[in-house]
Amino acid sequence: MDEIDLSIIKKLTEDARMSFRKIAKELGTSPETVINRYKTLKEKGVIRGSTVVINPKKIGYHSMAVFMIDASPSHILANEGTIDSSLILNKLIQMRNIILATKTVGDHDLLAIGVARDFEHLINIGAEIAKIPGVKDLQVSFWVEKTELCPKYFII
Repeated sequence: MDEIDLSIIKKLTEDARMSFRKIAKELGTSPETVINRYKTLKEKGVIRGSTVVINPKKIGYHSMAVFMIDASPSHILANEGTIDSSLILNKLIQMRNIILATKTVGDHDLLAIGVARDFEHLINIGAEIAKIPGVKDLQVSFWVEKTELCPKYFII
């Protein structure tokens, strides 16, 4: 990657709907160069896609929480074998109110960030997570101040 690639990524991070023609004009290059560079960045997996950023408060989610989850290493279900943290992670990813879930190294096995309409909704989300087979322990931190999530800061 060179300065042109980095500049294209920066422009698209700021506004994913910016036209290739406008990017080319701002970079002093041709639209074909930008298009070809973009295609190459996608083929190499540098650019994975683009998205719409929603303000959670505008659709009824007034708070956020982080869920720190410990998996039981020896949890056994009848006829299903041992449950590992990957199965818990897959369940978290499928939950409607979870916006980010990942395995971690440190004090906890998994971490999830979720949005909640109110405190009662937060309790229900926590209860739903606690019911996932293999979840041994769950700790929740509820964000009470203004919270902003901006995808351009997520390097996942």
